[in-house]
Amino acid sequence: NYLNEGKEGKKLPEELYNALRNYSGEKELPYYSLTANGVRFKNYVGALQIGKWTVEVLPKIDREIPEASVQPLLIQMLRQAGMLITHTPSYAELKLKHNYILDAYIQLFLEETRAIVRKGLIKKYRKEEENCFSLKGTLNFNKHVTKNLIHAERFYVRHTIYDKEHILNNILFKTLKLLLSLPLQSNQVLDIRGILLAFPELPDINVSGELFLRLPWSRKTEDYKNAIEIAKLLLLNYHPDLSHGKNHVLALMFDMNEVWEKWVFKRLKTAASKNNGTITIRPQLRKSFWQTCRGSQVYQKPDIVIERNGGKKIILDTKWKLIHDRPSEDDLRQMFAYNRLFNARLSYLVYPGNSGQISGHFYEKNENGECGLSFIRFFIDNKLSGEGIEDFWLSLSRKLEEEMIVLGCPEIFSSTECILSLAPRRL
Repeated sequence: NYLNEGKEGKKLPEELYNALRNYSGEKELPYYSLTANGVRFKNYVGALQIGKWTVEVLPKIDREIPEASVQPLLIQMLRQAGMLITHTPSYAELKLKHNYILDAYIQLFLEETRAIVRKGLIKKYRKEEENCFSLKGTLNFNKHVTKNLIHAERFYVRHTIYDKEHILNNILFKTLKLLLSLPLQSNQVLDIRGILLAFPELPDINVSGELFLRLPWSRKTEDYKNAIEIAKLLLLNYHPDLSHGKNHVLALMFDMNEVWEKWVFKRLKTAASKNNGTITIRPQLRKSFWQTCRGSQVYQKPDIVIERNGGKKIILDTKWKLIHDRPSEDDLRQMFAYNRLFNARLSYLVYPGNSGQISGHFYEKNENGECGLSFIRFFIDNKLSGEGIEDFWLSLSRKLEEEMIVLGCPEIFSSTECILSLAPRRL
């Protein structure tokens, strides 16, 4: 709110509010919504660079946790979730300043690009047509006659050039130029200008999502991948101010539900790697839920499906919400559909928190199964921790083991056929 101080004792500058309002315009943004005198941020985290302002949006965790601890926690979670990838040895030595998240991505891009420059920018062959004074390559006869009717000393030719002007170098060059237009620290500006000295003057290109999908990759260009991934994030989320020309926007924002889902999945995969392949963990496994007579279908896809040797399944759906012991009815209906559709006897809604597990079941439990709540402890001693995930995994693996100890049933069975014969493990 730009009129009054908020709960954190901070007041939104009116100039920043106006910039955010102009950027939003008439469209509905996924990052925030406007109120009468302020801004309400949604379930996205990250950084918004708008004009001279940088707004850093941090995840809701606990008001007692200091902001200085939440910033590095988010960076660690993004990295462990595979959304912040780097192989440069200097990652741990990055000196990040007040704009923590934006600085992290900019610094990583500069480190990756600097590593490419040290090895040498790759060259490629490209075709070029030009009107020159010497005959080289092949003569384009039609254009030669059209353009050189009164210039007998010239030749319109098409020839091959081997140089640094190709799409990958163009993307890096455009990103470096973009960063120079942002209000960066002086040492970062010097770094960018130093790196630009290794590049020839390259033409500007139009970037889109399709361009990055069509990039030609080979063993020779493998070193470019990390820098190009960060460049893609920066370029596709940059929105120039075409009306006023001064409040350009770089929106480096992430859906916290997606970050939480990917982090839980990656950590579960790591914890389950000790099971010698007897348990598979798959993300976003989809199944047809509804179909029309014309063949179009609606699919359901839970966040994580855990399966032991093609038999017992456990469904997980991650939610970045702060709740106590009662999930929303929509979430429960969703889990009910997953149990029925995937023939699962057990599912969990996975939230951040310290409340452990709460068991629960649907009506007609033997037919519709159970749905519990699991609260993952991921923040210990002001640091991101995997202890909560490991405890959760031990609980899941014990439940999978219990289902395998069945009297009078084969090792792999249908849960509906053997539901009356389940027995706990005897020690």
